[in-house]
Amino acid sequence: MTDRITGTLLLLLAIAYSVAGAGFESDFISDPLGPNAFPVMLGSALGLFSLYLLFRPDPEPEWPSLKSWKRQGAALAALIIYGIVLEFIGFIISSVVLVGFLSQMLGGNRRYMIGTGIGASIVLYFLFNNVLGLPLPAGEIFGG
Repeated sequence: MTDRITGTLLLLLAIAYSVAGAGFESDFISDPLGPNAFPVMLGSALGLFSLYLLFRPDPEPEWPSLKSWKRQGAALAALIIYGIVLEFIGFIISSVVLVGFLSQMLGGNRRYMIGTGIGASIVLYFLFNNVLGLPLPAGEIFGG
């Protein structure tokens, strides 16, 4: 029953997302697909997967344990805090802290997670700022 409820809610979300995405218009983009293609594709994919949940539910679904719910809540809280502090402390520092926290929560190797967080943050910052031309916040505390 839980899969069918989830499938129904996700199908409603997919419909709303696709309808909202289909309304995106832009006069200055020369892309033949336009700005609405990606949201409509995402909504369509979500709709297909939700239909699968509706018509082929798991016969005996198991609810996650309380520990699992707490970990998911902590990950969600970390992502919300990341979004709040991103402008103030900058992309690199906030991303290193986020990757470190999530890796620690998942039981990763401490040296590996610190290296991955620092390396990925610096590489992504460079790619977005210098290759794609999409500036990421340097952080208000650093005068950026």
